[in-house]
Amino acid sequence: MSTPIRLYLLDIDPATERRLLSLAQRHLKLVLESGHRHTSSKRRAEIAQEIEAIRSERDSIIARLRKEAEMRVTS
Repeated sequence: MSTPIRLYLLDIDPATERRLLSLAQRHLKLVLESGHRHTSSKRRAEIAQEIEAIRSERDSIIARLRKEAEMRVTS
């Protein structure tokens, strides 16, 4: 399990907030699909790849937000 990310400490604009929410919703839908007993092993592998892409995008967004927050503090 991954480390919790404390987004409440970051200043998030509405568009970024919507994107993060969209990524989280898609992630949850994929997890549900993956857990369904009729999901093929091929589809499960595709889902795993898509989830990794979602995590990567999420991490990139959060890294950008943290960098912006640091720049505001040091300015």
